Amino acid sequence: MVESLQLRQALRVFLNKAEAAWFDVYGSSFNRKEIKVGGTEYIQLPLRYSSRAKIYAYFRKYWGITYSRMQLRSLKSIVHNGRVYVILGDPGQIPNFVESVRILSITSTRIRVRALLSGDPDGNVPIYYTIARTCCGYKIISRSGKRYDYRFTIG
Repeated sequence: MVESLQLRQALRVFLNKAEAAWFDVYGSSFNRKEIKVGGTEYIQLPLRYSSRAKIYAYFRKYWGITYSRMQLRSLKSIVHNGRVYVILGDPGQIPNFVESVRILSITSTRIRVRALLSGDPDGNVPIYYTIARTCCGYKIISRSGKRYDYRFTIG
């Protein structure tokens, strides 16, 4: 029981960091250099995210390959004079803060959880994750609720 509680707490911390990763990158651009390209305003990311490879590597700390690529594309970034810029503006509200975690199943390589996320104007939203256990920790390899989350849609 104690192990289960500790695992739930560790997963909650991990999922909150993972859900915040996209906003960490996007939000790091505030009060930085702005440019206008083709009528669209872009804002420069700081040096720690100065290349798409660095951004991708940051997402890979928490997310599997597919989800890291989706998030990278959803930033709609451009490279100008060797620096990465993202579209200027408010991305909008989505559920992204993990309030609670329930472990549904555990195997030697996978953990399946149901989490309640807050941040949606209509209330808490249940999201299901499949988390791979790796030699170095965890990676999210599946997540429900992609359809209504701009971080995971390309358009």
